[in-house]
Amino acid sequence: MRLIMFNTLMGVTAGLALLLLPRAWAQLCGQRLPLQLTGRRPFEPAGWAATFAALGVVLSSLGFVMTVTHPLAAAAEHIDTLFGEPSLLLGVLLLAAAWYIGRANGRGLDEEQLRGALAPASWVIAALGVVLLFCAAAIIRFTAVGAAPREEPVTGLLNAYPAVENLFFAIVLYGLGALGCVLFPAAVAGSRAAWLGPYWMWTISGLAFAVFSALNFYTHTGMLININDPGPDRRW
Repeated sequence: MRLIMFNTLMGVTAGLALLLLPRAWAQLCGQRLPLQLTGRRPFEPAGWAATFAALGVVLSSLGFVMTVTHPLAAAAEHIDTLFGEPSLLLGVLLLAAAWYIGRANGRGLDEEQLRGALAPASWVIAALGVVLLFCAAAIIRFTAVGAAPREEPVTGLLNAYPAVENLFFAIVLYGLGALGCVLFPAAVAGSRAAWLGPYWMWTISGLAFAVFSALNFYTHTGMLININDPGPDRRW
């Protein structure tokens, strides 16, 4: 049964990227935002560059495979478009960010310099937000995420209620992430207050993406075992 599409590791990685990107900006600018959790030490370019590079490699490589190997999973081939392609673009942007921050290591970065560097990239991020908005619309209109099979632990309990999982994907995962991306150009050009919108949208979406995708390591494993090696009772 071909259902595993790297969306476990890619989902965790995408969620971490959404959590870390606004926190990198906040730390660089010396801001103290709620739940920032990046410490009070100065911004360290090498550490952030290495982190973004690691996340970018995962999303770029697996997103590329998912995009060009179509259908990667015949059971849900549209996921290649809805998840694989946006992940590929996010991965490439992370690699670009890693290169830029790493290149600045040793000579420092300041807020105004970073605003200038992000000005053109912000439009690419806004375009990614538009893509995610249409992905969210497709999820709602066509119930694209579907419902977890009955054999899948935890999420399979909602098998009879596909609207629950689809609305969660469309609103919390894709919708909030998309709005943060669309507002990103205004945040780059605006004040500290302008960053609060993308900051919280990406924080909520990123945390949900990371936790839900981490849970899938358990649920997908249990689902495949229940399907391929069924016992007298489903194992939860």
